[in-house]
Amino acid sequence: MNENECRETLRALSADGGLTLSDREVVLCCRHVALVALWNRRVNLTRITGREALVKHVLDSLVPARWLPEGGLALDVGSGAGFPGLPLAVIRPGLRVLLLESDRKKASFLKVAAADLALKNVSVVHGRFEEAPWTSKFCRSPEALQGVEEPRFDVITVRAVRLDEAMLRKMGWILAPGGVVAYWAGPSSAASAPRHVPLAGDALLDRLEDSAYELPGLQGRRRLIRWIRRES
Repeated sequence: MNENECRETLRALSADGGLTLSDREVVLCCRHVALVALWNRRVNLTRITGREALVKHVLDSLVPARWLPEGGLALDVGSGAGFPGLPLAVIRPGLRVLLLESDRKKASFLKVAAADLALKNVSVVHGRFEEAPWTSKFCRSPEALQGVEEPRFDVITVRAVRLDEAMLRKMGWILAPGGVVAYWAGPSSAASAPRHVPLAGDALLDRLEDSAYELPGLQGRRRLIRWIRRES
């Protein structure tokens, strides 16, 4: 599928999925998919390509955006090939997105992709969330967060990464009051996802109502599970 075919297909699929994308957004999303296909020859980014990638990666990143903030500071944990972080950065220019990826080659891809797409609201950090020293010293990295001294993320996105309560608690520590953790649960059951996660002091993560959505041509409803940080 060349980029012209990609654009036509993405426009049609977006309309089927209830999305309205600008010409710029369509061009950038298709360029991202093309870069993934190119790098796949030497780095195992994803097994999903072509039209399937537009549905299972691009649209799956964008359809749930209606339930996420339009601006602020975002952290995408385990970015991999850049989903959902890069598509969200494309349609949310007011969102500053930090892509965190533990695999060095994938992190290199993300840096190249962000530069190629000229996304000035994207930064990339190579590292593991579970092992990263989430302290003010780590978060002050000018390269990663453009000089923000005491960042508190407005949204943390998690897709295709196993999320347990311990990791969820660590995410809660670095959320701003009212900030949200957004977990792409897919079509699988998420009954075991905790309702409440206590944090330091009187703060806690409180699970919001799950948001269900469908993707064009795929059976089964997907769910976005969100927790909000509340201060008592």
